[in-house]
Amino acid sequence: MTNAPLVLTYLDAYQKERQISYDNLDHCLLAFSGCVTLPDSYQVVSVTYKGQILPFTGRIGDFYRYLIQFDQNLRNSN
Repeated sequence: MTNAPLVLTYLDAYQKERQISYDNLDHCLLAFSGCVTLPDSYQVVSVTYKGQILPFTGRIGDFYRYLIQFDQNLRNSN
């Protein structure tokens, strides 16, 4: 496990669990707002933000919409 604030764990095409980490939420949003190297069909296993597991289940293709809502909720709570 990495110490990065946001860690995305997913299953690749061979059903092997992989992780990708981001230094902050903005970097993750930027990566998923454009062309991403991860196919939309990959299954997300877990998303961890600052040590807390986020309640996201689904595929990479749905993850960006979830991130946008999560980011908005964070901004509204501050």
